[in-house]
Amino acid sequence: MEAGQAPARSRSYEFGLLIVLTLANGVVGFDRQTVAFLAPFIVDDLGLNNTQVGWTASALSLAIALSSFFGSQIADRTGKRRTVLIICTLLFSLLSGVSGLATTFLVLLLARFALGAAEGPIVPISQTLILQTSSPERRGLNMGFMQMVGAFGIAGFIGPIVATQLGATHGWRTAMFLSILPGLAVAAMMLFLIRRDPPQAARPAEHQGSTFAAFGVLLKNRNMRASLLIAGLFTAWLVLQSTYLTLFLTKAKGLEPTTAGWVVGMGGWAGLIGGIALPLLSDRIGRKPVLVWGALAGTLGPAALLLLPPDPMVLALAVLLGWLPLGIAPLYCAAVPTESVSPALATTAVGLSMGTAELFGGVAAPLIVGPLADAFGLEAVFLTCIGLALTAALVALFLKETAPRKVAAMES
Repeated sequence: MEAGQAPARSRSYEFGLLIVLTLANGVVGFDRQTVAFLAPFIVDDLGLNNTQVGWTASALSLAIALSSFFGSQIADRTGKRRTVLIICTLLFSLLSGVSGLATTFLVLLLARFALGAAEGPIVPISQTLILQTSSPERRGLNMGFMQMVGAFGIAGFIGPIVATQLGATHGWRTAMFLSILPGLAVAAMMLFLIRRDPPQAARPAEHQGSTFAAFGVLLKNRNMRASLLIAGLFTAWLVLQSTYLTLFLTKAKGLEPTTAGWVVGMGGWAGLIGGIALPLLSDRIGRKPVLVWGALAGTLGPAALLLLPPDPMVLALAVLLGWLPLGIAPLYCAAVPTESVSPALATTAVGLSMGTAELFGGVAAPLIVGPLADAFGLEAVFLTCIGLALTAALVALFLKETAPRKVAAMES
């Protein structure tokens, strides 16, 4: 299914766009997770507790959720996806270093909120552009590659290593300031490489009403409702582990911050492998079975981290294998929503899915689980993640298949 007025497909442009948007998502993912990567340094410098660490993640996620909801609507209604994407990337890049100026918890909180406000529309618009330019047989693969190789191959693997090394040698503030430069470079690449938006002759019928009317149309779709639930549950699984894993490894397992950075970096490899393998597999066997079994496998990583001894190599292997289910994220955030709704609502569908994911997974979950970690220890975080993964697997059972190859086979 093609979103809006899709441009003519070109294999070379499809590949070039995929690379640019993957780099962009990598920069976004790195800047988003820098506070988590640098948490041992920031906590000691600003005197933060676990609840306040959770608040910084929640502030960022709340801003992303709100801007995902409304920024994606602006992009769909105006048809100016390229323009909105470039402006948001530029603003995000400039704001990424502001956290380095924080001398109090409140300033850090406000800086993260501003960063999230600029980030929200970037991934929904990027996924819609991928949808427009990708051949149906490569749609899931390309969506997974862009989202997961960027967020976890670049940000997840390289990010914690670079951030913790810079934090240890030059201070966490310097690491924040340097994060401005890659984003500016990516914004320039977008300006020169992404095709201009085609003219929009008239506003699509789906956008004749208010913003909330479009959301109402989407919520009538069973797959959208299931995708939103899975997105919230599994994003909570990811955000909680991403927020507290470095602290867990240093405080509960006794690792040095730089060693913990290498262990956390294995999550990047997991996202990279899973983000290619699971969407590719879903192109062939279907979205639904991959989502069900992938979510169920999400119980294994948190359990392993709780049970294994404080050996860096063993813990790194646990993160590498236990975080492979991250690869289902492009399915519940982009593939299933866009394949289930009208093309004119594609960006809005992704924005609603990601916004809901952020509200529950990024805002509510850290606010609830942060105090639990203060009261019962960091182990409470990983026990919660086991329950979240189990629930997501149950919800995935209610999905209707949308993979083009499987749908065609069922109809023939």
